[in-house]
Amino acid sequence: MVRWFANLHSKKHAAGLLFTVLLWCGFLVLVHSPRAQAEQPSEYRLKVAFLYNFAMYTEWPNQSSQYLAYCIYGDDPFGEHIQHLHQKKVDQQEIVVKYPQNLDALPTCQVVFITRSVINNLDGILKLLNGKPILTIADSPGSCQQGIMLNMAISGGKVIFEANLSAAKQNGLRLSAQLLRFANEVFQQ
Repeated sequence: MVRWFANLHSKKHAAGLLFTVLLWCGFLVLVHSPRAQAEQPSEYRLKVAFLYNFAMYTEWPNQSSQYLAYCIYGDDPFGEHIQHLHQKKVDQQEIVVKYPQNLDALPTCQVVFITRSVINNLDGILKLLNGKPILTIADSPGSCQQGIMLNMAISGGKVIFEANLSAAKQNGLRLSAQLLRFANEVFQQ
């Protein structure tokens, strides 16, 4: 299969196609259940698949831990859907989902999803995480412009996202070109 991708017209096209295939494979793995087949995937079931793929296409400096801590800060909107991430791996690191109750615990995470219930404290959260290699994600309008690295939304029944490349770089993270290619909007300043 890799050889097949290499023979495509251009490397950029191959990378985009590979990202799309991996995104769909990740989605299918995360939502495969008899119940899921009987109903349309919920908004947050789809967003869990995006959470997984966001980490797959992010490079952290000096990742030496065997675990990748996903922290859900605020009221958990994912419910049982987040359980699909348990024991999945990103670059040989097993995903561990945590629910920190206070702001001081966030610097121990590699990925922080900031829920709508605490988005009113976004400035304080980002100030605490500033300069640390922690991928910040939300699903609140305007949060990328405020400094969140990846922000999801629903449009036409599909999950879309925007990326703040400048915020990622300032915190030592590299968002892959394959990921950025699928963003609705990329902020660079």
